[in-house]
Amino acid sequence: MSNKLIPQQQPPPSTKFDNCVSKFAFATKTGYQPSNPNKINQDSFLALPHLAEYRRTHFFAVCDGHGLYGKEVSEFIRGTLAQQVEKEIKHIFDQAKTQQRVVDSNEVKDALARSFATTNRGLYQDSGIDIYFSGSTCVTVLIVGNKIFCANVGDSRAVLAREAAVGSNNGQEGKLTGFPLNRDHKASEPDEEARILGNGGRVEAFKDQMGRYVGPMRVWHKNENIPGLAMSRSFGDHCAAQVGVIADPEVLEMNLTDQDKFIVIASDGVWEFLSNDEVVAIVEPFYRQNSAEKAAEALIKEALKRWKQEENVVDDITCIIIYLSIQ
Repeated sequence: MSNKLIPQQQPPPSTKFDNCVSKFAFATKTGYQPSNPNKINQDSFLALPHLAEYRRTHFFAVCDGHGLYGKEVSEFIRGTLAQQVEKEIKHIFDQAKTQQRVVDSNEVKDALARSFATTNRGLYQDSGIDIYFSGSTCVTVLIVGNKIFCANVGDSRAVLAREAAVGSNNGQEGKLTGFPLNRDHKASEPDEEARILGNGGRVEAFKDQMGRYVGPMRVWHKNENIPGLAMSRSFGDHCAAQVGVIADPEVLEMNLTDQDKFIVIASDGVWEFLSNDEVVAIVEPFYRQNSAEKAAEALIKEALKRWKQEENVVDDITCIIIYLSIQ
């Protein structure tokens, strides 16, 4: 697999991926807590088509804030990360043009990693937000020509809907399947747990009044019952960062194919009770109708329904639907 990208200021050899994003839409719904009737939506999102005025580059992100100042954190990330990514991408493509060379995709990955690091540093040093017990997830999708780069910290998720190729031996030609573009950063993941334990942390589920473990594995200080964070990577969360929770993204690179139809980026308000394939199945009929707005609304509606069936609370729910058109 080649790591080379065509510099966007030069005519590409094919127009196949020139403008592969045909349309996008987003929707968000504030969650519900009986004890907090005035709950605010701590999710943030952004969509930047034609990033830095490059027609073949598009950037999308969903941030899911948590803690007392989660909304402030997610909004800070939305604004700062967008600026940093645009600055970094413009720099590497301008440099490639000046040097009359192609851009290596590792340069793009490094640019995303630097953007995350700069944003987290700004959150600590410049934001003025109390982040000791507050933070945010962030999942981003950067589309550059025929490549997708997904950078992520936390448990928000991006999923690509890919159609089974004609002639595939599973008898499912034309069936859409959801392929995750990132992994959820859970403390139960062996490598994540090892890092936390190595930094003096503790990984275990919450204990109820009867001493029984309930819910997901969480991050704690070794000898204190703080902070109880249910993820192993995030922006902010200074208390958890002291025991190995990091804001370093994992960056996945994937080539687009003719079988790729749409991308769903969403906070865990969507993914908590819906599988990747269920989400794809909800969006698919609206994709066939070329209606991204209705797809986003339908997905939020179904996620809300599942929360009400399963819990007496509802998490904030946010999604971005991106339709791809690769002829």
